[in-house]
Amino acid sequence: MSATLTQRDERLERKCSDAVGKLVDLNINFLAIDFDQTMIDIHTGGRWKETVPELVSHMRPLFLHLVPIATASNIRVAIVTFSPQTKHIREVLEHAFPPSIAEIIPIRGNDQTWTYVGNGMKMGKQEHMASAAEELMAKPALGVMGVSKSTTLLIDDDPRNIKRSLKDGTRAVWINPRDPNRLLSDILLLNEVTPPIFEMRDMSILQPIATPHSSA
Repeated sequence: MSATLTQRDERLERKCSDAVGKLVDLNINFLAIDFDQTMIDIHTGGRWKETVPELVSHMRPLFLHLVPIATASNIRVAIVTFSPQTKHIREVLEHAFPPSIAEIIPIRGNDQTWTYVGNGMKMGKQEHMASAAEELMAKPALGVMGVSKSTTLLIDDDPRNIKRSLKDGTRAVWINPRDPNRLLSDILLLNEVTPPIFEMRDMSILQPIATPHSSA
């Protein structure tokens, strides 16, 4: 049994490495990840009352691999959530990842500890991402200075957040809570395309698509 689990971990590690390699090829340097039903496999409703270790047990294995590999490739990660329980989320990260990773992950939730005063879209997760990006760029030691919409990828289980991100010119990939590991295959389908004209296609992968040539 343990050998089988090890093989599963190795396969997942390889798939995560391939996905991060694709992000590097696309010059993605900022990965914004939702928490409920995305990084973890349940929805807390922002009202978690059980222990933090129990919440840690709901971490999706793919993110236990993806986040460290992305960090090692100089892709910075942030948690963007509507949950106000950011202290719990911080403790989950501290349990799940080494300090060198957990300590550099900004968390933006609906906890009234931050504001975004820029001119960008404030719907969906857009202001959460913008604020987290500002924090990252204010810390040169983290090695990420040029975060922009074109270098950002949102991962979220809520199609509404995905649609708003796309309309704002930011790449986004929907994670299917029923088939979360498909996320890695969908990341491999991302393309570098401009200008950001949008089309709703398969909900598993949504991204800006190029304007088709037409005589109409």
